[in-house]
Amino acid sequence: MPKITVLIPTFNRAEYLPECLDSILSQTIPATQIIVVDDGSSDNTKEILKPYKDTIEYLYTCQEGKPNAINHGLTRISGDYLWIFDDDDVALPDALERFVSPLEKYSEYGFSFSAFFYTSTLPKNNKIGSILGKSDIPDLETRGFLIPLLESNFLGGAALFARTYCYHKVGQFNPKLIRSQDYEMAVRIARNFKGIQVSGGPTFHYRQHQGTRGTSKYKFPASERHNKWLEFDQIFFRNQYKEINLAEYLPQRKSIDNHYRQAILQRISTMASKFLLEEVICDLKELAHLKNNAPLSKEEKNIIKKILKRKSYYFNNNNDIFDVAAFCMPFIEEIRALAVSSKIIRLLRKEIVNNIISLCNLNPKKIKKYAYCILMLYLKSK
Repeated sequence: MPKITVLIPTFNRAEYLPECLDSILSQTIPATQIIVVDDGSSDNTKEILKPYKDTIEYLYTCQEGKPNAINHGLTRISGDYLWIFDDDDVALPDALERFVSPLEKYSEYGFSFSAFFYTSTLPKNNKIGSILGKSDIPDLETRGFLIPLLESNFLGGAALFARTYCYHKVGQFNPKLIRSQDYEMAVRIARNFKGIQVSGGPTFHYRQHQGTRGTSKYKFPASERHNKWLEFDQIFFRNQYKEINLAEYLPQRKSIDNHYRQAILQRISTMASKFLLEEVICDLKELAHLKNNAPLSKEEKNIIKKILKRKSYYFNNNNDIFDVAAFCMPFIEEIRALAVSSKIIRLLRKEIVNNIISLCNLNPKKIKKYAYCILMLYLKSK
């Protein structure tokens, strides 16, 4: 049997923890090690865990935050495989079996991954309720694995299951990321190892509830969780902008020498997805200085289309970039100014306008806002 460790960091989640642990203990392939790292809980977590004392390893830390709690647990791992699991989620019975099966079969893969269910919580007893939806796995065949992951975290929570040596190679979790630490780690692992999607659909229930998030020193309500994800995604993506090689923004088998312009556009798309205006403008200026003035390729046009049509995950009303004036207006203003002296930016402007016109047909309610954007794009520079 494969040696599998399940690591569960927890903080003040006593009402959800038993259902979480029961789902891990009832797997079709059992975990050989279950570690619960209690990050200084002030509720009755210790009492709740007493019936599990013979089946889990219990570690206690002093309210240092989830990343540090995980790092503390990483020093005790004995399994060849590791599943980091949230204390409020619930695993499907065959999750471990489906995660480990392709990795046992194919040694070239460092990790496996799956979709997950978004699932409600029953208010009467805090048990898992009805399924609200399912996460999406994007097109990984034509665009590669890393590019879609950089645009949107489809490996959130426990969607990633990896060989333990993957974590040894890429290093510990970033202790500064109170949120988004799993996203940042997923990017690191995906840059270093190949992944394979498991068969059979979702592997766990990603519980939706209104409980407080964060740590004892950094608490925030559930209503702010998307804004907090944006805050911490921006922190680590500013670093990714500097650390990730530009060639990694291209699908496999495309050379940076022949597709440098496409790589810059893809990085613009990635940074725009996180509303990182400074980085986007920096790349627009880089684009403007290129000597490659050939017509935009099909791939480049698709990148521009995705920027404009993307609905943001970070806002509860699912806004696009036109609804975020602090990002949209400076973005359009920079394109307008650079188009005066750069042919490639003029091509970019034309493609943006064509897409805006198309979006007007799809969403008549926003014609006024879109028309204003077109006007701004074509105003002459001072």
